[in-house]
Amino acid sequence: MEDVANLVLTGPEFKQMDENMRSVTMHVIKAIPRPTISTAAPLAGAATASADGIDRISRLPVGILRNIVSRLPAKDAVRTTALAKCWRRVWHSVPLVLVDAHLLSDQSVVGRGPSIYRNTGIDAWVAAIFRTLDAMGSLADNVSHVLTVHPGPFSYVYLAGNNMMYHPDKLALWIKLLAAKGVKELVFVNLASRFDDELPIPADIFNCTALTKLYLGTWWFPDTLPRRTVAFPYLRELGLCNVHTKDEDLAFLLDRCPVLEKLMISRGLWPVCLRIHSRSLRCVQVCQGLVREINVASASRLERLLLWEAWGWDDHQFTNMSCKVKIGHAPKLHFLGFLVPGMHQLEIGNTAIKVNTKASPNTTVPSVQMLGLQVKLGTYIEARMLPSFLRCFPNIETLYVQNDNIKFWGPQTTGTSKVINLKFWKDAGPIECIQKHIKKLVLREFRGRKSELGFLKFIAENAQVLEDMVIVMTHGFSPSDNLGAKLKIFMASAKWANACCKMMVFKSPFPIQATAWCHIRAFDFSVEDPFDVNCSEDTCGH
Repeated sequence: MEDVANLVLTGPEFKQMDENMRSVTMHVIKAIPRPTISTAAPLAGAATASADGIDRISRLPVGILRNIVSRLPAKDAVRTTALAKCWRRVWHSVPLVLVDAHLLSDQSVVGRGPSIYRNTGIDAWVAAIFRTLDAMGSLADNVSHVLTVHPGPFSYVYLAGNNMMYHPDKLALWIKLLAAKGVKELVFVNLASRFDDELPIPADIFNCTALTKLYLGTWWFPDTLPRRTVAFPYLRELGLCNVHTKDEDLAFLLDRCPVLEKLMISRGLWPVCLRIHSRSLRCVQVCQGLVREINVASASRLERLLLWEAWGWDDHQFTNMSCKVKIGHAPKLHFLGFLVPGMHQLEIGNTAIKVNTKASPNTTVPSVQMLGLQVKLGTYIEARMLPSFLRCFPNIETLYVQNDNIKFWGPQTTGTSKVINLKFWKDAGPIECIQKHIKKLVLREFRGRKSELGFLKFIAENAQVLEDMVIVMTHGFSPSDNLGAKLKIFMASAKWANACCKMMVFKSPFPIQATAWCHIRAFDFSVEDPFDVNCSEDTCGH
């Protein structure tokens, strides 16, 4: 992601944004996938001639030459046409891989290529000057030139370097060329200056019927009403990042993606009402946005429903940030979270889960094996819902609890002054998943409060098959300080239901009081635990 991050951060578009828009833009850049081609690993010795002066690379079969060119950044790939006669048509015959960041001049990206300014302390300042020169029309012109002269097909196109409000003609041209030349994977981010910049992506995006992967960042979605034949027959992965879309347009779009497996909605400009009725979706992410409702009506292949800072929204009462999460037919749903008890109004089948709801076949989702909860353990309005939530998932083996420190905006209820401690949990009664199934508990943002200690002790004394209890300290504390010592002394007094359980205490891996979410891990089905983000954001590909 370094190429794209440098493209955005050193550009004049980013400097013109206000503080909020900069934050949103960085979240968008983190959410979109990394480019398949990078300038970070140049071909070592590629320009070095052999001792006998014979050009053996050019004598390789055409198929191998095409493979070499397909792995090069666009500018380097074009340069191969000047190497020798046999190379002249190679680039034109290879499906295009274009990342606009690779079209910048070498001086405009910190650390790229030889420079007299490197290691002088002013290389970033010099890069910013050249990046400004690149942005004065030339970067957009270069993109237009490459898209025009290459005959296609387009394998992968990654555009994130321009505020397209300044290039309306090029925007229309690019989308038409992408559609005409069969783009298969497209990432297109608009570097808008303000939230109220209403720039819809051209409706010709619906003509890109060869797409298998599509990520859009900071756009207004075009109206689908006049285009009742919209279809993406091969689209398997869709990311809408900071995209304004109407509920009916989103529903219509998803209905026309018959093989879609991965869906991400992040940083929505407008509250989302998401109804999932699909035979193909396997993973849905809703991150850092406003959500009215998530309704899993029928999703026979859905394995992961992942919510991260998906806040509720009520049109009529701004202080009521409640959100309905309905789970209907989802027989393969194994991963669910992070649910926020007290804010997310959980409904299973036709039953709304309330305080003291009794578990029954109609109020449980037995397929869920890993559950994430985001809750302020010391707040009664939220904690009182925890036992009811846990009873809905009798077979979970891994439980993540994100100890939230954000005040819940929701309807006021009585009893908020009650103490949440060990007695509270004992009074809640038996919880099947804790007693018989949970093998791993992860508590994040531990601060040493009585409510947290009571919860941990309750788990320790009731979880009969618990193997690992993982506690991550809040930022600024470590297992070796007084807070860590207090925790170990307190838990030593517990009568552990499983004497073989291991308790592990870790320092927070994050530089601030928060927990990162990794969109890439969530979409990677080879990753067994999408909630386990113990790495920095950079190592997650952001």
